[in-house]
Amino acid sequence: MRVFVALAFACGALAAASLQSSRWRPHLTFKMPFLTLKTLPKWLSMLEARQEDLGEGEFLDKRARLFQKTITVIQGTNRQVNPPPVYVDEVRLDFIMAKRQAKAGNRMVPQWYCKSLRFTNGGAVRRRVIARVHGGPTMMMAFLPSRASKVLAVPKNVSEFIMEVISVPGKGRGQ
Repeated sequence: MRVFVALAFACGALAAASLQSSRWRPHLTFKMPFLTLKTLPKWLSMLEARQEDLGEGEFLDKRARLFQKTITVIQGTNRQVNPPPVYVDEVRLDFIMAKRQAKAGNRMVPQWYCKSLRFTNGGAVRRRVIARVHGGPTMMMAFLPSRASKVLAVPKNVSEFIMEVISVPGKGRGQ
């Protein structure tokens, strides 16, 4: 019985909310849709959202995107090198360089090498970062929340690796 009362109430509310068809009858044909931009009332046409009002819609993205890039690790050099950072889908990769003494002939010379890698998420969405060696093991797989960073020591004898970044939208406010 309650279902019928609720159904009657819903039908009455829908009937009261709909527009009178006699008002639109002169404008309608069988080949023309009920509402077009020409037949819309003026107050309804102003409700259209403009692109500049929407702002950034990154938080609305519910699909994971995969970005992949092959990165060469900087080997030993005789002079100090500051390599530029690498950006992959708003994840910044910085090379942290260090100096060690290497044997060159009969004497020791300073040599610069890549000691570690710093991954920093600069976006508003958390991302999963995977660093793996070609045909080898995974060096790192980590979830980076927004504005977070993680440092990874470079394994020996690694000259290049694959960096994969997957955007992972949060499950609510906590991310």
